[in-house]
Amino acid sequence: MGNAAINIVLVAFYERTTKYYGERGIRYVHMEAGHIGQNIYLQATALGLGTVAVGAFHDEEVARIIGTNGAPLYIFPVGRV
Repeated sequence: MGNAAINIVLVAFYERTTKYYGERGIRYVHMEAGHIGQNIYLQATALGLGTVAVGAFHDEEVARIIGTNGAPLYIFPVGRV
């Protein structure tokens, strides 16, 4: 991840979805994160680049580094393979 040209971090703000859908909104946020991740893989491949979905990280540290109050879900490092 440290050598990637870019790291795309997907961040969730659950309250934006749960205020409309209730607790079921959490499920919808995770489903959308999966859809976004698939599109990142597809676009990276189309550009001749590589990526991988990373979910093993310290949430609070990533949130601090990128300066968000949201919940980091995924990190997608993108670069040449």
